[in-house]
Amino acid sequence: MKRRDFLSAAVTALGPVTFSGAQAQAWPVKPITWVYPYAAGGGGDPIARVLAEGLTRRLGQTVILENRTGAAGMIGAGSVARAPADGYTFLFGVSGEIAINQWLYKKMPYDPQKDFAPVCLLMKLPLLLVANPGTHIRTVAELIARAKEPDRKLTFASAGSGSLQHLAAELLQSMAGIKMTHIPYRGIAAATNDLLAGTVDVGFVGLPTALPHVRSGQLIAIGLSTIKRAAAAPDLATLASSPALRGFDLTQWFGLLAPTGTPPPIIQRMHDEIAAVMDETQVKARLFAQGFEPALDTPAQFGEFIQAERARYGRIVRDAGVTVES
Repeated sequence: MKRRDFLSAAVTALGPVTFSGAQAQAWPVKPITWVYPYAAGGGGDPIARVLAEGLTRRLGQTVILENRTGAAGMIGAGSVARAPADGYTFLFGVSGEIAINQWLYKKMPYDPQKDFAPVCLLMKLPLLLVANPGTHIRTVAELIARAKEPDRKLTFASAGSGSLQHLAAELLQSMAGIKMTHIPYRGIAAATNDLLAGTVDVGFVGLPTALPHVRSGQLIAIGLSTIKRAAAAPDLATLASSPALRGFDLTQWFGLLAPTGTPPPIIQRMHDEIAAVMDETQVKARLFAQGFEPALDTPAQFGEFIQAERARYGRIVRDAGVTVES
């Protein structure tokens, strides 16, 4: 008997492998860690804590949110990539460390395509292009006209070179045929502060962060980065509604990933429990209030979404010639 046939017969005789299924039924038997690779308090951190609290109630084990910051999200992501694939460590990931960084850094502490198994896309967050009132810019047309004036260069703020805010501005410049001066900051909080102070002219800011300043008149809303208007702010126009930026569509997204090799039944169980938590009325209300849009999908759909996002950001980085210091 050939070796291949012998192995096939042996597997058939043993019957279906049920270890992973049994493991998933017993799981979890100890606390679970969600690693968020950015600072506490901002971005997706508040919503991650809401979901972690809901899962703790449902699973009977504590879901701990751990902030491991640094290196554009790569320190936290790298720690999850190296963690045991046993269903007790997950990455509450953001588009940067999963779909963007590979195009910017020559060396990374993990392979974003090989080291993670997708669990689910959780939510999307529109960015809002805002301007300091002192610029007197209120529309895309006014922005383009001002950027083309020969005697002045507009400045735009970002959360750092290679950040989503930076790439959104690069895409805008490419589509509109304009050039602005990039002013990178160490995080969106510092960038927002200087937008408010008028130190920098315009910038993309997450909707929950920008909206209070727009409502108070401290910043001017030019347009959302998404094709569709945001349910939390239906009065705000999209950049894509401008003829010069037709089709403009970039979204900050958040998703859960596990180390590659995590048993599929555990991944599916985590997905299903998250779906139940996100269906709770109170959780829906908190997501809506902060401008997040639920986007739950299957592990396979999330994997396909990530691949499409990687390809898109690769094109943006390449076309804009964006580089960062590695």
